Amino acid sequence: MSETVNRDRAGELPVARLTGTDAALREHATPVRVRRRQRLALDQPTPDTVYIVRSGLLGIEAAIAGKPRQLLELFYPGDIIRRSNMPPLPHATLTALNVSEVWRLPARGFEALLTANADQNASMQRRLGEQHARASLHASIIGALSGDERFASLLIELGLRIGLRGAAGIGIDNPLSRTDIADYLALNPDTLSRITSRFRARGLLIHLGSGQILLPNWEELCAASPIATTLQALHTPTLG
Repeated sequence: MSETVNRDRAGELPVARLTGTDAALREHATPVRVRRRQRLALDQPTPDTVYIVRSGLLGIEAAIAGKPRQLLELFYPGDIIRRSNMPPLPHATLTALNVSEVWRLPARGFEALLTANADQNASMQRRLGEQHARASLHASIIGALSGDERFASLLIELGLRIGLRGAAGIGIDNPLSRTDIADYLALNPDTLSRITSRFRARGLLIHLGSGQILLPNWEELCAASPIATTLQALHTPTLG
């Protein structure tokens, strides 16, 4: 289970540890503080700018021809975001889902730093590999799981990444709107509403107001997702 779930102090943004690799990158990066729902264009001003998430939660949004905007991927502290690693969808944006900080580097500078140090390169490639595994798992979730299983899987992911353990369960200051969740899980909003009601009735989810939710029965929630063990393996950050 992740460090975030095990934290007892409320009100903190998860922050990526400053490893030796990050310290080297920090010297060449521009810190960018972004407010909730602020968007960072991925195609401007440099087509392959690299962003490294330091705190908060960000997501990739894109509009597919003839379809509404979709939330495609979530990024947590320590994740690396670059346009060349994504499908060439038009008008893709990087959106802060809560108050966040990223480090921005030009792609050539990022690659030069990695080329100069084998350990740094191995660390970054490991992170990118973990992100690819998470993206592949998410595609499998959408293609193979029921709506209830998808929702349970997302709650487990959020609990592992940004949850705070307390006496009553795992609390989450959820930055995702109902529309975000429906988009991310490829669910109709009405279907999502019915699923949410079922989870509340089963005692798996409590809405506390102001975007805060409580997961009072972690073990039963994990039992509701057939990939809970995989989620726990992939969403326990290893930032070294």
